[in-house]
Amino acid sequence: MLETEKMTYWYTTASDYLFKDVDLRFEPGRSYAIVGQSGTGKTTMVSLLAGLDAPKAGKIKIAGQDIAKMGLGAYRRRQVSVVFQAFNLFTYMSALENLMTAMAITKSSRRGDQEFSRDMLRRLGLTDEQMTQNVQRLSGGQQQRVAIARTMVCDAPLVVADEPLGTWTRPTRMR
Repeated sequence: MLETEKMTYWYTTASDYLFKDVDLRFEPGRSYAIVGQSGTGKTTMVSLLAGLDAPKAGKIKIAGQDIAKMGLGAYRRRQVSVVFQAFNLFTYMSALENLMTAMAITKSSRRGDQEFSRDMLRRLGLTDEQMTQNVQRLSGGQQQRVAIARTMVCDAPLVVADEPLGTWTRPTRMR
């Protein structure tokens, strides 16, 4: 379970806080959405939950363990996988290489398993040819699928996503 305890965050001054004393509980096996208008802090909240930034006060815990004490780097490598709004793919690599690299960095139990990565990319609609192309040659929707696949090949029990389906639409059959 992921939870926050009195999580508080501000950008420049403590008196101008974005979040104050926020208590949340995210149960395993469930999906949650953080909704709100532009500029209300959704991406900042995702960054905090993903361990990309730390709250100014309060705690974020996973399985009862404070992620700050665990170390944010260790938390990101072992506990959480992120789908970024801007995808954050290695632009000099192919889709397949992006997955293989993520598995190596996170020390995934499947690291080195190229067929597992290929299968995940196929399941998300990429062809064998597309998965070996440089990701910059893929459409925005295809890059988004690579970013989603990247979270699925790692062993992280938690996936945090910032607008993961913003540009991706299911392929439709033309008649």
